[in-house]
Amino acid sequence: MAHTVIGTAGHIDHGKTLLVKALTGMDTDQAPEERARGITIELGFAFLGDQATIIDVPGHERFVKTMVAGVSTIDVAMLVIAADDGVMPQSREHLDVLRLLGVERGVVVINKADLVEEEWLGLVEEEVREFVRGSFLAQAEIFRVSALSGAGIDPLRQRLLAMVEDTAAKRTDAPFRLPVDRAFGVKGFGLVCTGTVQAGALAEGDRVEIAPEDRGARVRRLQQHGATVQEVRAGDRAAINLAGVEQGQIERGHSLVAPGFFRSTQMLDAEVQLLASSPMTMASRTRVRLHLGTREIMARVVLPGGKPLTPGQESFAQLRLEAPVIAAWGDRFVLRRYSPALTIGGGRVLNPHPAKHRRFEPALLAHLQTLAHANLPEVVESWLRYADDRLKSQQVLAGELGIGVERLVDLTDALVADGRAVRVVSEGQPHVLHLDVCEHWGAQVEAALASFHRAQPLKLGLPREELRNLSARYIQPELFDCVLRYLEEAGRIALDGAVVRAASHSICFTPEQEMLRAAMEARLNTTDFANLPTVAELAQALDTPLPQVTDMVQALQALGTVVALEGGLLIHGEALARARTLLSDSLKRDGEITVAEFRTLIGSNRKCAMALLGHFDAEGLTARRGDVRVLVG
Repeated sequence: MAHTVIGTAGHIDHGKTLLVKALTGMDTDQAPEERARGITIELGFAFLGDQATIIDVPGHERFVKTMVAGVSTIDVAMLVIAADDGVMPQSREHLDVLRLLGVERGVVVINKADLVEEEWLGLVEEEVREFVRGSFLAQAEIFRVSALSGAGIDPLRQRLLAMVEDTAAKRTDAPFRLPVDRAFGVKGFGLVCTGTVQAGALAEGDRVEIAPEDRGARVRRLQQHGATVQEVRAGDRAAINLAGVEQGQIERGHSLVAPGFFRSTQMLDAEVQLLASSPMTMASRTRVRLHLGTREIMARVVLPGGKPLTPGQESFAQLRLEAPVIAAWGDRFVLRRYSPALTIGGGRVLNPHPAKHRRFEPALLAHLQTLAHANLPEVVESWLRYADDRLKSQQVLAGELGIGVERLVDLTDALVADGRAVRVVSEGQPHVLHLDVCEHWGAQVEAALASFHRAQPLKLGLPREELRNLSARYIQPELFDCVLRYLEEAGRIALDGAVVRAASHSICFTPEQEMLRAAMEARLNTTDFANLPTVAELAQALDTPLPQVTDMVQALQALGTVVALEGGLLIHGEALARARTLLSDSLKRDGEITVAEFRTLIGSNRKCAMALLGHFDAEGLTARRGDVRVLVG
């Protein structure tokens, strides 16, 4: 049986706290100020049986933000309305909050039934039925009770326990998340955080990150229902004793999360709904209070085309936050007016890490439509297709989507099997790239290479970094490398060291260039190792303009025909091979050779001999030992 979290809701002084005490025997008003004033200020907690926790929330309008934090992770709502008051302002606002947060089950309790006549009670029940019409409580049972006398409490308790039995098990394979609703010190143990496990599981000894602070901590001890346990899972109310954290370093609004999965963000793409009861139209860039999990942050709502949102309307939007949060796809939130504070709307997170949108282009709107209304496999594919500027590891993707890594791998495996995605490895981490991303950037790379080859036919290709600047300057370098590997494996480009070329490209010479090429090779393919020329000397010897010879030398170097030595000296590859053979045979016979001996061996001078020896050292044939060279290996 899954653990169930029941949350109260209702106007101030409608008896929520006394009702919780009547149901559980536990008084949730513990603070002296709460007892003195007779109202709930902070969240209170009580146990109903072994598998349910009741969260008692404040009803005063000044503490609605605390109420939102309390009900952000509940399974069942208990809407409390006093018989002598009827439906009041916070009754309406609390029901709005519950609807916006996606609560689907609940009961309605008419409390203080002993204070009014039966006829009046019937009128109140009619008012309540009209009030909840069209909401998730439209078909909910209405219980008439007196928390003070205990009348009607047993049937209500039995109904709640039956709803606990019906609570579906929650997935525990997702990365662990717990929005903190309380943090306090316990003498002899240190810092304790409480909250409802939003996803995943946590065991004693595990490490967690405190988000959005990115501070690590170790789980020293876990409690549930006041008892020490070895593990807590999605849906559980948990008290977590942390080691390595001091009081004041964590508070309500922080989250405890699995390490490596979540990154803080200050922008959210979202689906936003403005309540029909909202007293205001929402213009683009309206400043609002965003309630996400247990965190309250100021934000601005950027709407497509700057078109205002009128009461009752929905729209895609980008929320730009004034402080960082942790979020995942599908997280629900509440929006409240900046001043005076009032719940005006809410919605769902669609993308916790979007780019900053200057315009909502049709492709972006189509992507958001998929994220809002498609099934999970379609959402994952759209996510991969639209993430076209950086690689995201499986851990990061799982965190953004709020699903387990194994589940994500199953979904991406299906895309790979269908030929719609490819698996790549970057820096030892597995990644998945949608084929559309590969093709988009692949087309940019091929266009840049085609343009270069047309302009520079005598050059083999472009250096990798220069190509990235021309074709994909703003994408992650690791993603660019993956695109190059994709194109290479497809036979569309060739990588020659740090040089990239189109696979179909080869250096081709005109008849005039062929004649110059033959003359150059004849001059450089020599046994005269004492007269290795520079480019300028070669141009002078051939009576050919220097730029023309320079271009040809570069082309022949790219083809491996000509090699440039230290000092800019040029030699034909075949001549270099002959010198290499002479040197190697000599070293095999004698074991070592001096510069003077090598110069005599090849009939050269000191300048050319030193250039050749430097080349053979660099390619690993020889090594210098004092004044002599020896054969390596």
